[in-house]
Amino acid sequence: MSESRLEVFLARIYVDQTAREKFLADPRGEAVRAGLTAHEIDNVVNIDREGLELFAHSLEHKRAHKHGHKKNQHP
Repeated sequence: MSESRLEVFLARIYVDQTAREKFLADPRGEAVRAGLTAHEIDNVVNIDREGLELFAHSLEHKRAHKHGHKKNQHP
């Protein structure tokens, strides 16, 4: 069951900007509130923040494109 909590937690911070902002402001607290194990908490606290943001923006772009909502692209 713990793996599924971790997967749900990661999916949420990838696709929900508010959840991601809360996580980045207090990674350990958000992970604890999500019910992750001590090992999982240690791992997510050390997540590559730049990679997290890049991946989240990539998903956002893909969702927007899929739904026909193209955003302005940065040069």
